[in-house]
Amino acid sequence: MASTLTESTLLTKEQTGRRYIGEFLAAMHYHDPDLQNTIKLMRKKLVEIQRRTEAAKKPPTVRKLIIKFGGSSTSLPIAHPHSETLVISGDHNSKTLTCKRQKINETDHMMQLNDSTPPVFLENPKVVNVMDFIESIGGSDAELVIEKMLTRTDVTVNQGRLLIPVLKVCSQGFLTADEKILLGKKQDISVPVFDPKRRKLMLNLAKWSMSKECFVLKTNWNQVVKTNRFKEGTMIRVLSFRVHYKLCFALDRVI
Repeated sequence: MASTLTESTLLTKEQTGRRYIGEFLAAMHYHDPDLQNTIKLMRKKLVEIQRRTEAAKKPPTVRKLIIKFGGSSTSLPIAHPHSETLVISGDHNSKTLTCKRQKINETDHMMQLNDSTPPVFLENPKVVNVMDFIESIGGSDAELVIEKMLTRTDVTVNQGRLLIPVLKVCSQGFLTADEKILLGKKQDISVPVFDPKRRKLMLNLAKWSMSKECFVLKTNWNQVVKTNRFKEGTMIRVLSFRVHYKLCFALDRVI
């Protein structure tokens, strides 16, 4: 019975639609030897117009998520050709988050997520235990690289690097064979480094042959020193870990 009512209702709508189209054509004094075919074509066009109108009312798909917290921000790109940016911002002293949309031009550059793309990290606004933090962003194979008291040259602006003497490295297994080859060829490796407040910066890992061999974290190291107020005598730990096989580092302040 329910099926019959539904079919009847649909038939009534079909007949009503045909009648309206017929009256419209008659009002225009339009004569067509194949009136039924004309009505069919017009109904098809009207359905297409209705579909486009409904699609235009749908909210755009977000293709980029930007999280701003405590003066720093992290961008999470999402592959989609027609969309906006969703910005979520907040403050360490606030329990609320602000959400707003920003339009993006079709010509804007968008990172395509593929096997060659480095993993995307979200900053943790809370200073949590370093091992818990590594686990929270999908990290694994965490190892202590070195515990070091920063020297004067480690925090001098014109030096701009953290020296990690090879002989003082706690575990020599934090590098893969391919990474060792690259460093041996004097090539830098770009690595994400998370400071004690779990903010991420991209640094370069290199290997220098001085009076003794040293690993070096450079490029943006001065920013790490400045934002964390590192000074000569500050004791830090450097830990290595992997996210989707990508080499990463986390810094922890001891004293």
